[in-house]
Amino acid sequence: MSQALADVALVGFVAALFAAFVAWFAIIIFGFKAIRRVRPAVELWGRGTLWNPANVLLSPSLLTEEGLRYRHKCLVSIGVFIACVGIPLLIAAITGQLK
Repeated sequence: MSQALADVALVGFVAALFAAFVAWFAIIIFGFKAIRRVRPAVELWGRGTLWNPANVLLSPSLLTEEGLRYRHKCLVSIGVFIACVGIPLLIAAITGQLK
């Protein structure tokens, strides 16, 4: 592999790592914001969430409209994170650079 192509690949991997880092924090922020916006009748530490407040992200009927928007942003951030981590790993595995 030429040095220029290796440099471009390295810059791409670093950019993907940085984007994954940002997406990880977006997951945390939007997840907490969604969890805080449940319907008034829902108990976060109750049977409806199986005593785990994060389970409201799996059941959209427990969230308000604003909570649904934050849930959507959280799920998009999860997809971005998986793509930013998975695509470089896949490329490294295909090219034999994964050791």
